[in-house]
Amino acid sequence: MSVALFALDAVVSPKWLNDHIADANLRVVHVGSVDGFEDAHIPNAMQSDIEKWRVDNGTFLVLRSKSEIEQEISRLGINANSTVVLYAPIDTPKDLLKASYIYWALDIHGVKNVGILDGGMDAWKYADYKLTTMSVAHKPTNFKASIDTSKVADLEFVKANINKLPMVDARPADMYLGITPTPTVKRDGHIKGAMSYTWIYSLNSDYTMKDRAKLEDLFVNGYNLAKDKEVLVYCTGGLETSFNYFVLNGVLGYKKVRLYDASMKEWGNREDTPINSYFYEVFKQ
Repeated sequence: MSVALFALDAVVSPKWLNDHIADANLRVVHVGSVDGFEDAHIPNAMQSDIEKWRVDNGTFLVLRSKSEIEQEISRLGINANSTVVLYAPIDTPKDLLKASYIYWALDIHGVKNVGILDGGMDAWKYADYKLTTMSVAHKPTNFKASIDTSKVADLEFVKANINKLPMVDARPADMYLGITPTPTVKRDGHIKGAMSYTWIYSLNSDYTMKDRAKLEDLFVNGYNLAKDKEVLVYCTGGLETSFNYFVLNGVLGYKKVRLYDASMKEWGNREDTPINSYFYEVFKQ
């Protein structure tokens, strides 16, 4: 059985990836369309798209079943000891969010040595590293997931923990405040007691990560989020908040982060869920 020889930094530089591109235990995943992948991709990458990880349950999109996730992880040649680098060709901000969602999915299913390429495929090209049209196919694994339920929140968990633990809304502030309606959500505003932190605040304009020390200072001292305490993150429907999950869990080392996948598409379309609007909230320990 192969083992990971090092702990991968969650924010992977193009130089690191280029230096390690031929490592036997490395799995590079191009998060994007088949057509885009066939046009050009990073060497040794395999393609996966968000539809392999999410499904429409008839009301909103949620994570696929354990067996379906196991099948996709296995197809990509990944096992629990693999080193995995996700990257996206970032044509729109949502492209990066698809990679961070897969980061969360891998994490809760037991694949822990996972990072995201800083700046996406554009950063790779800017560094003048080569692209290819050649495809590789890693030998499928027999991956069996062990789901970490402590990193997942459902409706009942959120209801039971209003004002008991900090919650962070990843949507734009105007949607958090309820000034601008959130498409597909009937009721405006945010989960009662939740704080606002728009996911894209963590990034520079070129989609590279902002200074880690500043982000840590912001969350530890600004938002008063203790690293040994639980925090819940949510958004409209799971994608935006997956980047806040990536920043807290992967970049800053918070180990007790729960992601509410159904988010406001569930919470805001019910009548029995407490919602506040028109003001910012601060969680008080």
